[in-house]
Amino acid sequence: MGFRTRKAWITALVLAAVGAALVAATAIAGVTVYSNNFSSKGEAKELRQAEGKNCNKDWRKKAKSVVVTAKKGKTVCGYRPPVEGDADAPNHKFKAKEKLLKETPKRVRDGVYLGIAVRSAKDTGYELQVFPTEHKFRLVRRTGGDKAGLLAKGRNKTIDGTNKPNAMLLSAVGSQVVAKVNGKRLAKV
Repeated sequence: MGFRTRKAWITALVLAAVGAALVAATAIAGVTVYSNNFSSKGEAKELRQAEGKNCNKDWRKKAKSVVVTAKKGKTVCGYRPPVEGDADAPNHKFKAKEKLLKETPKRVRDGVYLGIAVRSAKDTGYELQVFPTEHKFRLVRRTGGDKAGLLAKGRNKTIDGTNKPNAMLLSAVGSQVVAKVNGKRLAKV
């Protein structure tokens, strides 16, 4: 099943909570370029919408987290930190804690994934997709338009289910892409 085909049937009212997230773009030398723990509304506003037309982003003061909601229809909601690479294929390392909330209707939970992407542009890049209810993952490479190449997939008990945070990491250094969830390496391509 292609990347866009998978996207087409993904529907959710509550897509994901990025709870007390650490989003970081890291250069090859290990220098942190950007970090955000969402401790204020201003920090939550730093995330910029990258994908999806019917999406809503709210900051939760008590939880110090951002909640992303797909307001209607079949959609994917994507947000990015205010960081850009300075080359065609920059070395990046992104980390985030994400969770699928229990408020997400049961009928759509299996189709909802949490994602993190590197070297991403409008329709290119690498994306780690984590399906919490099924404890599954996919690592895909988008190459333009509706085309996506499946680089790795599988099931792993390290992936936590509904209402539990998953610490996700996706790095691209040189020609190597590494995906981890909760400290466990799921793929290295």
